[in-house]
Amino acid sequence: MEERGFQVNGQETQASNTKKKFSDRENKGKIEDILNPNITVYKNSANTFKRCEINLIPDKQVESYRYMYQMRILEALDDRFSNLSTILKDHYNLEISDAFHINRDEIHTVGRICCDSEGNLNTESVLLEIPEKRNRLRLSFDGLKSFSLFSGQIVGVEGTNSTGNHLNMSRIFEIPLLPMCKTPSSELIEYNYGQEKLNGNPLNIVIAAGPFTFNNGFEYEPFKELLSKVNQDKPDLLILLGPFVSEDHLLLKEGKTSKTPGEIFKECIIDELCKVTNVSIVLVPSTKDLFHPFVFPQSPFPKHVLSKNVICVSNPAQFRVNEITFAIDNVDILFHLINNAIERIDGNAKPGLDRMGRLSRHILTQRHLYPLFPTYEEVNLEFKKSSYLELQQLPDVLILPSKLKSFAKVVENVICINPGYLSRDESAGTYAKMTIHPLPKTLIKEDQLIENSVFKRTRVEIIKI
Repeated sequence: MEERGFQVNGQETQASNTKKKFSDRENKGKIEDILNPNITVYKNSANTFKRCEINLIPDKQVESYRYMYQMRILEALDDRFSNLSTILKDHYNLEISDAFHINRDEIHTVGRICCDSEGNLNTESVLLEIPEKRNRLRLSFDGLKSFSLFSGQIVGVEGTNSTGNHLNMSRIFEIPLLPMCKTPSSELIEYNYGQEKLNGNPLNIVIAAGPFTFNNGFEYEPFKELLSKVNQDKPDLLILLGPFVSEDHLLLKEGKTSKTPGEIFKECIIDELCKVTNVSIVLVPSTKDLFHPFVFPQSPFPKHVLSKNVICVSNPAQFRVNEITFAIDNVDILFHLINNAIERIDGNAKPGLDRMGRLSRHILTQRHLYPLFPTYEEVNLEFKKSSYLELQQLPDVLILPSKLKSFAKVVENVICINPGYLSRDESAGTYAKMTIHPLPKTLIKEDQLIENSVFKRTRVEIIKI
């Protein structure tokens, strides 16, 4: 492979000859993890274009808006707390008492977890904020065998306050999960067995997250390799998650290129995507994309610059592929949570869930794609648009790209995927491939709403590019 350089002040500079060629990388194509290995793979034929129908979920596509006109953050937080506290009280039939009064009997209250300082949570720094009281109460964990908490989490609490300044917890009540997605039986038959749709065959989806090029150049070799693989295998859908031109790219940070981020996006991404035929493509922006507004939630990329087979969605994104509901949060919420959450896990608590599974579960139980508050310093959350981050139902698939180790796992009957990054500084990364088999006809009862049960019929592979 020919070595290419980068431009410094308009002059072409050759990359170091000691740089290891991308073509010489080790373990290319290696399957690093498999979810449901008992489910078979399926190779598409050449004429499978448009076997999948993509529909945006109403009221969850963020359109372009004016930012830097922030509403009162407190109002947005209070509205969310009011809604969820009502759900908690009704679900558990809780009789709420004043947690600040000295009381040796166990009482119930609902509040928001917060920290007593600007640092991360620890068991000595956790407070429970009661918004109605505009006050906070310190929490004691001595009576709990198991817990997993983070700043901003809304919970119900059972405990005693024998001193007036500490609530000794004996139980934590989580927000109940939303219902799983259901589909009318007629639609399931049409999508899974219709001759113009899947005709009884599986659906193939490839998911990849940026960065898509190495830190020492703009050759976009991992990205081109992925598109070559896509053109060869012809999956039904390719989901690409930014950043496509990252603010963290070393040469851009140092100003060692004469091209603008928009020009790099046009030449290295858009022009390459035009070469992909007979595959539907979904593009999701990132707050790290230098050529796109950085506020979260983000509006989609402009459609007019892209080919017809490309669908631009917002960040976060919620959409359906046939009957299957996808939710995507293209901010590294897993990394942000892991640096804030505190845990004590009893051996009998939620068996089968590792820490990544528990962090993913927090997003599902909080019904929100960025439940952490205060937000991580790199996230510019526009609170007046925070309703776009709320989940309406449990999705069938939750995609959470992160710098943490890639994974695919089932959490509360939801397939949670971190595809990893396609490029990691100067080393090749990973992507994910899904094979989703049709729901068996025997489970599709006529004239009924049927749970999609995607977690039972899907194989996910994490693959080294």
